[in-house]
Amino acid sequence: MNAVIFCDGGCGWLAPLSRLPKALLPLCGRPLLAYLLDLLADSGCVEQTLLVEDGRELSCQFGSLYRGMPLAYAHEAPDHAGTDTLVIPEPVLADFDLCAALSVHQNHGGMTALCIAVTEPELYPMLGNGQAFTGCCILSAGMPLRQDLYILVRQEQAQLYPDAGTWHRIGSVREYLRAQRAVLRSGLKTAGIRTSQGCITPDGQPDSRLEPPCCTGAGLKIGGNSRIRGCILGRQVTIGSGVELTDCVVGNGAYIGDNVVCREAWIGAGAMLMQGSCMEPGSALGENSRLGEASVLRRGVQVYTDKRVPPRTDAAEDVRSSLPVPLELDSGCLCGELTALGMLRLGEGLAACGDTAVGCAEDPDSRVLLHTLCAGIALAGGGCLRLEDCTLPQLQAASVMGGCDLLLYADAGAKDCLTLYGKGGLPLTRQQEQQIGETLAMPSGLGFRKHRSGMIAEGSGFAALYARQLALRGGADWGRRIEISAGAPGLGRLAETLFGGTGAPLVFQLSDGGRRLTVYGEDTGFVHYEQLLLLCCMHRGRKGEDAALPDWFPAAGDRLMETYGRRILRYGREENPRARALALAQRFSLDGLELGMELTELLAETGESLSALLAQLPPLYTTRRLMEAGDSARQLLQRVCGDPRGGVLQENAQGAVRVLPEGRESLLLYAASSDMETAQELCGQAEAFLRGYC
Repeated sequence: MNAVIFCDGGCGWLAPLSRLPKALLPLCGRPLLAYLLDLLADSGCVEQTLLVEDGRELSCQFGSLYRGMPLAYAHEAPDHAGTDTLVIPEPVLADFDLCAALSVHQNHGGMTALCIAVTEPELYPMLGNGQAFTGCCILSAGMPLRQDLYILVRQEQAQLYPDAGTWHRIGSVREYLRAQRAVLRSGLKTAGIRTSQGCITPDGQPDSRLEPPCCTGAGLKIGGNSRIRGCILGRQVTIGSGVELTDCVVGNGAYIGDNVVCREAWIGAGAMLMQGSCMEPGSALGENSRLGEASVLRRGVQVYTDKRVPPRTDAAEDVRSSLPVPLELDSGCLCGELTALGMLRLGEGLAACGDTAVGCAEDPDSRVLLHTLCAGIALAGGGCLRLEDCTLPQLQAASVMGGCDLLLYADAGAKDCLTLYGKGGLPLTRQQEQQIGETLAMPSGLGFRKHRSGMIAEGSGFAALYARQLALRGGADWGRRIEISAGAPGLGRLAETLFGGTGAPLVFQLSDGGRRLTVYGEDTGFVHYEQLLLLCCMHRGRKGEDAALPDWFPAAGDRLMETYGRRILRYGREENPRARALALAQRFSLDGLELGMELTELLAETGESLSALLAQLPPLYTTRRLMEAGDSARQLLQRVCGDPRGGVLQENAQGAVRVLPEGRESLLLYAASSDMETAQELCGQAEAFLRGYC
């Protein structure tokens, strides 16, 4: 006989949770349809199987031959059976004796309906005799294929084949999980199932346990003190420390953070469960969705694909669209929905952490953000210094002059439109990040309090003073013409007033809001930012001074300063008062305009060309590469560096590679070596290593 399997019924209940057609729904790492085809191939009585599908997904997956059994594909089934035909209305997980059913059918002809005894009649059409119709039947030649077979069964036009083995229709999350457990526990005939043989996973910590039966895919990583019981885990799954998973299904590439508890739950491919989250029995997290920290999915709740559940959410209903995400601090960037209430709440949180300098770019949307934020600070009784239509270097200088502990820059046109810094543009310390994060997480008590209202001070005078101080420095009189390239109009105008002149041209290119500077010269070519910082170190070392640089700067700077008997003081997230104070005093590592001044001062003092000065530096070649990592960027940094802010990924005699966050969903790979070829090679190796984790 032949077989016809209808696979064109769409995703049905699966559609909100996965983009896969139902036939390709994985069971212990294999498509659902593969188990059904195995059943037909094992029977030995099926000559050909016709798969009725809308698209080409199945043909690409299974081809034209499966275990010696020919497969054919069609958009619709023929009108009538050409020979004895097994009709299966949907992909199911089943285990029955097809040869015995065919023998019964051949003795009677016509239509034979396969029936089973069930304990949950809501899942199958009942026939009134304790049997339920599975939807599967055998038809004789000439009988119509495209009709409601259940009507014929109800009209007693079909003979019944009772107790047709085990069936799982998989019409809900609960049935899907039940089918997974049936396959895992070998209650059905299976092929190619790989289950854990011991209690310790080879890629896990010694104190983590995989308690059989478990099915594991390649690339599984488990943190310490985790317990996995009766679970199906896909490929490249990452599980943190202190995790408890019981009878769960976890899709390919899923990430489960520390101290997560899940029981009888489905976690889709690419989904993320953040630290301390919980999923109750029957709940499901759709593909590429994210369950925030300390959030709970109650029994039976479904989160649809590509949706976000904010931290500390108690979800008792299905999540069909991303819930409002409150503002939270992430590596200096304030992420979340930019609503008026959110800006007021942010202002309230900043007011509790000290005085804040607040500035915005030349953009109407940025001004709206600025005004709302300042209102929140003042309502909460805090003080703020406000600069409209300013550049980031101007705001940094104003924050120092105004004695502000924090500064926030709003640029609605930037990828990360709200960025927060410490005093003078220094990185936030760990203590500051923790304080701000805790403050933002506290319940809001925002309201007008006449006796507590704060003050909003105008900071435009500080911006003018900053420009005047730069103009008075000696580097401005170098006497050479410098062309300016800057993204922000205000930044370009300020630079033009500082570096005008005549003579051999240099090009100053300001980037990163004005924090970085690169130079192009006719005799030097492109001079990158790190080389310019090295020149500043040489300048300071010749004066008998130390230099302050960020903690990511290559070791070439330390070796250079040793030749002058001085050293580099590094600043970052850690409290290092001396390094941070020196960085604010020198400022060339924080401000591209200050770096330009430092460079022109060096050129004026030495009388040497830029190429001659560069020839005196130790060899330093760097390469940068931007890598898209999606929502998992911070988790990836935590796994490989132990810090969501990134760090050193590799360091040896050849060079060093650092990985840093770039926005919310990207990583910046930064490789440094004594030659460009090695730097590029190191960067490529690092990217390949990181993509293995994605």
